[in-house]
Amino acid sequence: MKIAAATNDGCNIAPDLAYAAYYMVLDIEEGVITHRELRDKLPRGWYRALGHAEHHGPSSSSPEAPPTFDALTDPIRDCRILLAANLDPEEAGSIAQARITPINVRPMTIDEAVGEQVLAHDLLRPQQY
Repeated sequence: MKIAAATNDGCNIAPDLAYAAYYMVLDIEEGVITHRELRDKLPRGWYRALGHAEHHGPSSSSPEAPPTFDALTDPIRDCRILLAANLDPEEAGSIAQARITPINVRPMTIDEAVGEQVLAHDLLRPQQY
């Protein structure tokens, strides 16, 4: 089972998901972390910063369609859970739509968050859809 944690340093939960630089992706088997992988997370505003959100064309035309790439969830599509601090309702909704369970945690070490929020609540059971 893979879970992700929003982080800036690979060890601690970032204080705010929106400004986290990375996802730490953990493989967990039988309650033990067996592998760790640090993945880039695109920061808030990346799409606008690249100029893609600008309107091109006559004022009577509609703006460009939103991007199909979901910067929040695409890097962790293979994960079942995301541990993050300061999740806002919009972020939580986007994460849940990607079939990833968002768990709002206080900033702490990633290992503490896994123990307190995932293992202690037995959240690694197979999902029923």
